Amino acid sequence: MRRVIRSRAVSGTAFLVAALGLVVAVYSRVQPFRYYNPFGAAAGLWNVRAGGLAFGIGMIVASASTLADAQRRSARPLHRLDWFFVLVGVVSSWALVAGFFEKGRAVPGWHVVCLSVLAVTACYVWATLLVRLRARTLGDTIFWPRVFRTLPLNQFSGVFILVVVVVASLLLLAGAQSTVQSAAQASSYFDISLSSWLGEWFTKVGLPGLTLAVVAVLCRNIIAITAAKEQAVEARLREERFRAELVTNVTHDIRTPLTSIVNYVDLIDKLGLEDPRLAEYTEVLGRKAERLKVLIGDLLDASRASAGNVPVRLEPIELTEIIGQIAGDFDDAFAARGLVWVGPAPGHHLVEADGEHLWRILENLVGNVVKYAQPGSCVHADLHRLPDLVRLRLSNRTTEPISATAEELMSQFVRADASRHSDGSGLGLFIADRLARLMGASLSVAVDGDRFTATVDLRAASAPPVPERPGTWEPAPTIALLEATRPIEVLEPTRPIEIEPTAVLVGDQEHREGRA
Repeated sequence: MRRVIRSRAVSGTAFLVAALGLVVAVYSRVQPFRYYNPFGAAAGLWNVRAGGLAFGIGMIVASASTLADAQRRSARPLHRLDWFFVLVGVVSSWALVAGFFEKGRAVPGWHVVCLSVLAVTACYVWATLLVRLRARTLGDTIFWPRVFRTLPLNQFSGVFILVVVVVASLLLLAGAQSTVQSAAQASSYFDISLSSWLGEWFTKVGLPGLTLAVVAVLCRNIIAITAAKEQAVEARLREERFRAELVTNVTHDIRTPLTSIVNYVDLIDKLGLEDPRLAEYTEVLGRKAERLKVLIGDLLDASRASAGNVPVRLEPIELTEIIGQIAGDFDDAFAARGLVWVGPAPGHHLVEADGEHLWRILENLVGNVVKYAQPGSCVHADLHRLPDLVRLRLSNRTTEPISATAEELMSQFVRADASRHSDGSGLGLFIADRLARLMGASLSVAVDGDRFTATVDLRAASAPPVPERPGTWEPAPTIALLEATRPIEVLEPTRPIEIEPTAVLVGDQEHREGRA
């Protein structure tokens, strides 16, 4: 029984009975259909009650059959059409049928055609509405929510599209009502001109519908482009995550045997080899092993920074002080290449940064200066206070003009020395850039011939408040406060207190009494 109710034959027959019952009721009592009655006395055999009963029974059976089979029917293309444009198409077609209905009111066959179109479209709208509500696919089959998720209403494009859709929909509804009224006002004495009426329909109904269709096509293209872009970004992120995990795993696997090599080289050095060639080989092996260890460390840091798997602890840091410490660590390297460090002017520049990451950024930048700066040149470090920012600018002249662009220098495995004769992995600026982004800062480089400039913008931090202890008062250790205090009064020397001498005997008490 359930299978019979769910069949399309039952629902189709029920919709047909409902449509016929409605036609009989309309042609029996409702004007102007009663006036247009092409069936003569046949329609008089029926009354409106019989037609209404057939319509009610047919709609109940058709609705029950549709709801029982809604889950299966919801996957069909007819029930996956956009619900908004289904309504637009139905309203437009009904307004168009009204004109043809009025034009062919004296022809019974024309009545059959027009009523068939109205019945089919009405039954389809009711059936697909029930299917979508039962299967809960109504929201998924409406086009515009997807548009406004891609183009939100807080953007001009989203507001513009919303205004166009609302205005075009209102014009379409008003045009459909106007064209139907224009067709209904015609009579045998004042017949409508089909060509002029079609022009009116196209102007009032067709153009708003065409506008909605064009906007929908454009929005669909935008959604497709946006989805393709999101898929490309997701694929790129997935590839970067895979590469980062691969690099992390490989570097971990390489670091363990490399540590053993470094340790065994140290043990060989401690043996005191008598053969100078073996000592030289051991020294070269140790140096290359240490360099490989540094490269692996840089590669691991680059993969972590690129994936964002680095903890960040922001705190106020005195930038002038940390720059001085970095420059002090490179004193020997500066002296070896004859470089002159010109540091920033004394002052207080508090920035909000992670101390460890900021140290690594400055260490990479100054390390690049030591590697590529022209011997005997000056290295300038300047600090500038901007609104909510502190800008550090580090500039120097290189030994040879840099052929790479600024964007290429910020990439992975790119060196200013194209011949790759100098030490380095080509990851220093890349790591510094990623660490700066994680802290909410920015790093940029500029190349002008042999002039290299690196700029770091850090968020300025306010000085932390001095905690106050309840019940105690501690003056601030400032020079102004010390000068304002009252000098200590010098007391006049007083006369010493005279104390009578007293003898203290230590010994046996009985012996002292006997001597007494």
